[in-house]
Amino acid sequence: MQPLLAPARPGPPSRIGPTVPDRDGDGPEPPTSIGLCAAWSRHAAELAVPIGAALQHWEETPPTLVLVAEGYLTRLLPGRYVPPDVLQSAVRRALALGCALGARLQSHHVIAGPSAAWVLLGGVPPAPAELLSPAHRGEIAGVVLRTARLRPDEVETIGGTPITIPVRTAMDLLRFTPAAVATPLLTGLVDSGHVEVDEVRRRLHRMHRHPGVQSARERWEVVLGGQRGESGAPAPTGLPSAVTRYTS
Repeated sequence: MQPLLAPARPGPPSRIGPTVPDRDGDGPEPPTSIGLCAAWSRHAAELAVPIGAALQHWEETPPTLVLVAEGYLTRLLPGRYVPPDVLQSAVRRALALGCALGARLQSHHVIAGPSAAWVLLGGVPPAPAELLSPAHRGEIAGVVLRTARLRPDEVETIGGTPITIPVRTAMDLLRFTPAAVATPLLTGLVDSGHVEVDEVRRRLHRMHRHPGVQSARERWEVVLGGQRGESGAPAPTGLPSAVTRYTS
C-alpha cells in the first residue's frame, strides 16, 4: 500500500465521508461503518454509525504525527484516527474505541484500565488501549488485552458498550498501570466524583492474597496526598457517575 501523504498545510479533516487508500493503493474508497460495535450490542452499533463514518485510516508516518500535534487528528489505535470533535462525550469516546477495533472487536471485550478512565475523563487516548476479557484470544495491535474475571456488578454499559465501573477501573490502575500514567487518571476519577476514596480503601483492605496489593495500597495513599477530602467532589459537569445512565 502506498504511503498516504499529508498536504503541506492541511486543514481540519472532514468528520463525514473520510476516505482511505485501498489495498492496492489505486485510489480512495469510503470506509465501511456498517456493523461497527455490533459485537457489543445493537444499541452500540446504531450509535456508532456517524462515528464510524468519521473514522480515518492514516499511515503511521511523521506527516501524520504533525496532523495529531496540530490538533487535526486524534489517534485511537495504530492507523486509526478521528477528528478531535468526534470525542466530545463519554459515549462517543467508548464507541470510537470500538469503531477503531473494527472486526477485531469481540462481545467479551470490556473497556478497562487507562482506556476506561479516558472514556470517563476525556483527554488524550491512552496508548496502548486496554481491554479485559474472560479468555485470552489472540493479540490486537495497539491494545493490551488482559485476561481477568469480572463479576457482573463490576461492568456497566455506556452507549451499549461494556466498561469497568469506576472503582474497578481505579483498582486496575493501582495494580497494573505505571504510576506516571495511573496517578493523574486516579486523581481525575476522584476529583470528578466518579470514585470515592473510602470505597477504594475498603476494596484494597479486602484484597489479602492478590499479587501487588500492598504496593497498590501504598500508591493509593500517594494519590491521596494531593487530595483535600476523604471522598470525591461532585462531578463538575453535573453528570452522574453511574455510566449506565449515558445512552446517547
